[in-house]
Amino acid sequence: MAAMTNKLMLVLIAALPLLAGCSGLADDLGLGRNSPDEFAVVDRPPLAMPPDFTLRPPQPGAARPQESKMSDRAQSVLFGAGGERPTSEASGSEGALLELAGADRAVPDIRRTVDRESAERVTASKRLIDDLLWWKENRAPTTTVNAPDEAQRLRDAKAKGANPAKGATPVIERGRPGWLGL
Repeated sequence: MAAMTNKLMLVLIAALPLLAGCSGLADDLGLGRNSPDEFAVVDRPPLAMPPDFTLRPPQPGAARPQESKMSDRAQSVLFGAGGERPTSEASGSEGALLELAGADRAVPDIRRTVDRESAERVTASKRLIDDLLWWKENRAPTTTVNAPDEAQRLRDAKAKGANPAKGATPVIERGRPGWLGL
């Protein structure tokens, strides 16, 4: 039994490097999922006839001159064609709403205050960290009843007319756990 377990362990250890090389097999065969990045999808400007026919052909790998950067496009969408933040004051209704919300009484360094206060309250517990990381409970070793032997012992006691509560209950003896903890 022990020799068979040792052989099984040897086969598993020998198979680990072989199985580690199979992680990209599905992608290499074209079976893996390769979905497009939905945030990288951009629309292309429409094709148009250039106003000047003396243009040079595009160089492979060079950036397209008619395309702008995504950050520039986002800034122009948010803040207008100039791309600069508006400097005008809020309208009457916006000002009233900001005043009711207390925007003029906001603490300018609130983020620093919140970070400092939250850092003071965090306390670490070794038991909590162990429970989260290792998810094992330290329990006392238990005994397991050998069911077939116990059933036979009870039948024998009944046949003899003896008290079934007397006598030792057969248990399964566990050996020292192996390398994998089994």
